[in-house]
Amino acid sequence: MRIETAIGKGILKVAQGLSEGDMSATEMVAILTPILRSSGKDLKDKDVANIIWEAGFAEGLKAVAEVIAFIIGGNEGNAVEAEIA
Repeated sequence: MRIETAIGKGILKVAQGLSEGDMSATEMVAILTPILRSSGKDLKDKDVANIIWEAGFAEGLKAVAEVIAFIIGGNEGNAVEAEIA
């Protein structure tokens, strides 16, 4: 999985870090970049970092939490499904 490779942690460790407030901006970019690229846009890490900067750190964390919940829980009507498809 690209996310695990990019940040050097398993997805459950990522979820644990997120729940403990231990998430860096670099990790957020690594998690969100492949998700946002799946929309067909050729976004670079810098582009995603700018999106997070403009939206705010809290919104970035919220997006990451939705992605992690989707990955762990599967397709349960999560809002991320529409963004990934």
